[in-house]
Amino acid sequence: MVVSFSRRVKEEIVFNEFEDCCAKALVASFIKINGTLSLNYQGLSLSLRTENAKIASKIHKLLKELYHPQIEFLVSRKMKLKKNNVYYLRVTKAKEILDDLMMGIGQYEPSDMEKLLLRKECCRRAFLAGAFLASGSVNDPKTANYHLEMSVSDEKMAQFLQYLMNQYALNAKMIKRRGKHIVYLKASEKIGDFLRAIGTDQSVLYFEGTRIDRDFSNNLNRLGNCDIANEMKVLSTSKKQIEDIQFLIEHDHLMQLDEKTQHVALLRLAHPETNLLELSVEYEKVYGQSISKSGLHRRFKKLNDEASLLRSLYEKQ
Repeated sequence: MVVSFSRRVKEEIVFNEFEDCCAKALVASFIKINGTLSLNYQGLSLSLRTENAKIASKIHKLLKELYHPQIEFLVSRKMKLKKNNVYYLRVTKAKEILDDLMMGIGQYEPSDMEKLLLRKECCRRAFLAGAFLASGSVNDPKTANYHLEMSVSDEKMAQFLQYLMNQYALNAKMIKRRGKHIVYLKASEKIGDFLRAIGTDQSVLYFEGTRIDRDFSNNLNRLGNCDIANEMKVLSTSKKQIEDIQFLIEHDHLMQLDEKTQHVALLRLAHPETNLLELSVEYEKVYGQSISKSGLHRRFKKLNDEASLLRSLYEKQ
């Protein structure tokens, strides 16, 4: 099975180790994006959802280590599209967990979370890592345009993610799409910086290596296309110059022009595919005198003017 780049990034996050403060930050962002609250006979419970078994296992492990709740692990199968498994964690101690993570019901404010839960930079990075685990995606640099995004229902949370990302000068943008708030990056170097910020070093190496190869290949193609365009321009110009020269020769008019112009004309006939710079080098080799590109240009213009005048005279006859 081919593993997407998004999944590779997420599974690299999963295998990272986190201090308790960072683990709380990661869990907080995951809960805020993917968590739902419900009330049953046991009281308030928290349900978390993901389509990645490794992410479910990581969140399960962190919650157990931090809060020792009872967690029911459920698996269901989607009936549409790819029919992937969906993993649910139903967690007790919901109020205790949410209060500790600055997400008590009706109390959530990003500024409070930033001051208390995300005071350290390592925790801010972990918070972004948790958000990416919950709703992030990133295009493989080999196969698509550069694009990384996180999709969030809560506008306030989306704005907070954008704010945190821009603490790293990522220039994150936000749009609304199908009822969701999308925080996204388009610039390849900013995507690399984000992956570095959330601690996915192997993914950064892959992304940057692929980006460099791709950009190098694109630059080569652009240079190649430019060279081809220049060659086509030279050939087209040369063709017109040769037509003028041959017309003047056919009507015994070339020999009436000055010697230098005659030399340029004969040289063009001998070298139809050379550009002006190469032709100036050939001129010096053959005639022992130097001539500049502008000098050649003036001679070709003179040849064109003479040929045009001669054509118009013949057309009037």
